Amino acid sequence: MLKELFSRFIDLLDAVLFEPFRVENVISSWGTYPLKVVGILVLLLASASAGAGYVFITPPFTGRSFGQFATAAATHLLFFILLPYAIAFIVDGLAQSSGKKGNANITFRFVSLSLSLFISNAAWAILLAQLGVKGGFGVITLYSIHYGLFMTVLVRGTSYIYDLKFKDSLRINIFTFLVTFFLPLSMYSAMITSFNPSLP
Repeated sequence: MLKELFSRFIDLLDAVLFEPFRVENVISSWGTYPLKVVGILVLLLASASAGAGYVFITPPFTGRSFGQFATAAATHLLFFILLPYAIAFIVDGLAQSSGKKGNANITFRFVSLSLSLFISNAAWAILLAQLGVKGGFGVITLYSIHYGLFMTVLVRGTSYIYDLKFKDSLRINIFTFLVTFFLPLSMYSAMITSFNPSLP
């Protein structure tokens, strides 16, 4: 039972991240409740990894580092919960304005599951920190890597979900990228200012 569920979960993420031409069928094959459970699991893991990543890449570590991690994880959880709504709303609206049929529900699920990319955030942060890429520059580098991969997945997924040409999907997602780009950076800046680990 668990082995089958795990296999279906991996197949779902594989379709979302690597084979978007079958993402609509795979998402539709899941029931509403199991899909919500999977979505929540992805959000929690991505948020924890993002919180840990931004702590690892901004040394020094002090007694306040755990508080910083908890705050960063909670902040990213809030952001990751809200982001799919914003992206699905913008992408679906722009696709419909191009004469395509609305598909906001699949787009929302697709974006939510695409956030699984951020599960690797902590591992990337450790690697970058070991290479000497730390502090503000490290944060921007870490964020750019993940958001770049995230937008690449969205461009490919949008093309298949709405049957758009690559250039139209790219245009829609660049606009979405410009609208949403500074949201996580501004949230992180506010958090790091309040919970600076270098303070006593």
